[in-house]
Amino acid sequence: MNTLKMLFSVLLVSTVFCSCTKDEEYYSPELASTIWNSLFVSILDRQGKPMDNVELLADDEFSVFSVIRKNSKQKAKIYIVDYEGVKMLNFSVDLPEMKSMEFNEDKTEGSGTVGLVMNIKGTKLPMLVNFSFTSSKDTAILGGSCIRIKSIEYANKTIYPTEKMGIHLIKIKYDGKNTIIEPW
Repeated sequence: MNTLKMLFSVLLVSTVFCSCTKDEEYYSPELASTIWNSLFVSILDRQGKPMDNVELLADDEFSVFSVIRKNSKQKAKIYIVDYEGVKMLNFSVDLPEMKSMEFNEDKTEGSGTVGLVMNIKGTKLPMLVNFSFTSSKDTAILGGSCIRIKSIEYANKTIYPTEKMGIHLIKIKYDGKNTIIEPW
């Protein structure tokens, strides 16, 4: 009987230690019924002409990483899409973590930020993507919340992407030295 109690105690303690993890290990994004985090990017060369998106992706010359925490990067899946006759790069920006969001008193409005690093031909463009959150005060309305990209901060400037039907669009003028990000 003593052996059985000892075995049970060891199993219980082992289970507790194995199931305990640090909260830092898990990404817990802010949730909403409507999520508008899609970013369309047009990259232009010195002459203002669109760069070849297929070539950029094939040669691994364009990548995007979300910086959720200091030592944690997550690579975005990038697609080439046709938007109004223009070939653009498209990816979803990771949402801010729940614990990093700041809300008003009744939690109907909030904001959060995600770090993002774009890499174009070896040039790293660190930026912050600011999100806004809105929710209905009426608790009877299910699905009345939305989180969307509000602005992008790069090189001490705030850019407000063009927004059309929940799609956020920017253009990047890239010449290898001076990079300018603007609304599309």
